[in-house]
Amino acid sequence: MRALVTNDDGVDAPGLAHLGRALSEAGIDVVVAAPLTEASGAGAGVGPLHTMDEGIHVTELVRPGLEGIETLGIDALPALIVIAGCLGAFGSPPDLVVTGINPGRNVGRAVLHSGTVGAALTAVHFNKRGLAMSIQSGPFASFESATDARIHYETAAAIAAVLAARVAEAPVRTVVNCNVPNLPLSELRGIRRARLARSGLIRSALVDAKGDAKMQLELGFGEPAPGDESDEALTALGFATITPLASVSEDSRPGTAAAVLEALEATVAELGLPLVDAAMRESTARGPAA
Repeated sequence: MRALVTNDDGVDAPGLAHLGRALSEAGIDVVVAAPLTEASGAGAGVGPLHTMDEGIHVTELVRPGLEGIETLGIDALPALIVIAGCLGAFGSPPDLVVTGINPGRNVGRAVLHSGTVGAALTAVHFNKRGLAMSIQSGPFASFESATDARIHYETAAAIAAVLAARVAEAPVRTVVNCNVPNLPLSELRGIRRARLARSGLIRSALVDAKGDAKMQLELGFGEPAPGDESDEALTALGFATITPLASVSEDSRPGTAAAVLEALEATVAELGLPLVDAAMRESTARGPAA
């Protein structure tokens, strides 16, 4: 099995070295290809394509912890690195894309903005599988603090080394998001299947003395409610979590279909375009065939 390993923290990030080494020692053929600089919050963005006429710069590197593993620094965002890798830019296309280890959870709706998760999701467009790895960092649980410099990357790496082989055997376009508490492996309470939390970015606008508007973005983590089995809650309680994610997919909820159909018909009527017949209307209400 061949794995492309990337991240959004840059090729010098310690989590990347832990991840690449663990997968290699598990017998996986690994190529590490990561951004030359930090790209956190890039989501699945690829950057301004019109600036890439001369190609993407690739630099072969040797990095501590990745000795003996092909390591490339790429002047590109992580999702674009995945696209290039899946097209064979770094040798044989990978069977699996593994991203991370991100210092900080990627849970809840905030995964939409994560370069770690976005890169893993990009793999599905090439019928590949993806695994995104993140570990807690910061004052989001009782067993860690903002000043705690010890991040147990080795715990997430050990989980990734086992989980990657299983994800690689899943149906194509499977993407798993794994979040790990910042604990030694022996202190984990276990690994749980978790749903995606409803938390996400909290946006607050601040106004200074001069009346200039400033905007501050923060992740909204709260105390887990009893019975909450979301990725946010379970990691805060000491469980590692796995959550399968879907890439871009159609919204098939009946209420949405009805609202879209109403909007379609109103737009057609307003612009004087031909009206659809009854059969077309029924087809629109159902949505495109799978």
